[in-house]
Amino acid sequence: MSETALNAMAKQYEEMTLCKSRYDDIDIQWYTEGPFWRRTDMRYSREYKILPDYEIADAKHGRTLRDILDESTHLLDNLALYKKTARPEEIHRVNYLIDHVGHVRTRTRMLLGEKIPFDTMTDELYSLVAPDYDYKKFDDILAELGQALPGAGSAQEKAWAFREKISIPKDRVLRVLKETTQVFHDISMRRMTLTGNSMPRVRVREYADPGMAFLSILFGYDYNHLEYERNFNLNFPWTVDNVVECIGHEMEPGHITYYEKRTQTFIDTCWPEMAVVSQFSSSSAFTEGSARYVIPMCFDLSMEKQLDFERETIFKNAGLDTGLVELMPLWHKYVEIAGYAKLEVTRNLWENRWSEAEAAAFLKKYAVIGKDAEDSCVSRLAADDGHFVAHDYARDVVKDYFNAVAPTVDEQWRLYESLCCADMSMREIQDKTFRIDF
Repeated sequence: MSETALNAMAKQYEEMTLCKSRYDDIDIQWYTEGPFWRRTDMRYSREYKILPDYEIADAKHGRTLRDILDESTHLLDNLALYKKTARPEEIHRVNYLIDHVGHVRTRTRMLLGEKIPFDTMTDELYSLVAPDYDYKKFDDILAELGQALPGAGSAQEKAWAFREKISIPKDRVLRVLKETTQVFHDISMRRMTLTGNSMPRVRVREYADPGMAFLSILFGYDYNHLEYERNFNLNFPWTVDNVVECIGHEMEPGHITYYEKRTQTFIDTCWPEMAVVSQFSSSSAFTEGSARYVIPMCFDLSMEKQLDFERETIFKNAGLDTGLVELMPLWHKYVEIAGYAKLEVTRNLWENRWSEAEAAAFLKKYAVIGKDAEDSCVSRLAADDGHFVAHDYARDVVKDYFNAVAPTVDEQWRLYESLCCADMSMREIQDKTFRIDF
């Protein structure tokens, strides 16, 4: 069959995804409507966000959820038929479309009110199922913190106090974020084939919601350029670790780099599926997982190099005690394990095994949330279905895959860039069978 037929089915997937966003307002992470776009008026706000980053108007209309459910079912049948005679070079693309149309169908069923088990949900939205976590690891890391962190009191009290010690003062946040953004941009330019024109403008503002890290405004894009402004929230609890995570993951070489490479691939190939990145999809799980793993890649997988960066760029610019830098490897280990604590909370809330109070008590036991946090704070963790599977578990899946197929750091950078442009399969990345030239 012809590429024209496959493009038509991919266009149908794109249109269904856009229409679904009318009912699923956090779903569209990135959308490219054509080879370029420019904001032509000043009707935007730095006070509230929209997704995607500009108004897509009529593209959201024309299909009800029931229409999308029926259409996605028929489209899956057509893709399965196409796959029977697909050329070898088309298989990755066909599998990608089958996965992503399946994600649309499952998410639509959920929006229509269907209840499914947690593991089924993450499998059908992200092509990932996180195994049950060993809870002994939570106890072990808490004991390590209790032994290593300074101060008096319980391990939890020491962890809460240490988090305060590595918090960025409000009057230093802008400088720290700008310097960190520049470092990650420079590393990205050295390691990848990038235009160098997509480093966002960094601003700071006070937003009432302390859980919102930043607000983005997109001013335009083309083949060589994404023009973003990022307004970071001064009321967000900025600590050394989440400065590293947020900038490397949300900016370059994480999501913004991924969007740049996807946009270039869309223009180069005219493949409609490259125009859209849906939150509830395996391509989202890839960009979330890889954006986290690429951070240690920036430092050649060397904790010593990362600590040098944190000391010079964050600790010193924030006016923090550089004597605490030696404790950061343990703290980073704790933060990764804490992500799995949040995953377990969302799993148990989804399955109605825990109440909000039980979930909050679990997180307080391991100092993941503050001792005075309201029980209701856990509902925010659960609001984004499968978030910690698509982020934290996906990071470890990507890490294992990269280490299996690209043993050196140089090879991992080439692999990452190739995957940013590819119709990848998260399922095949997990079982390490996905192959791509890099």
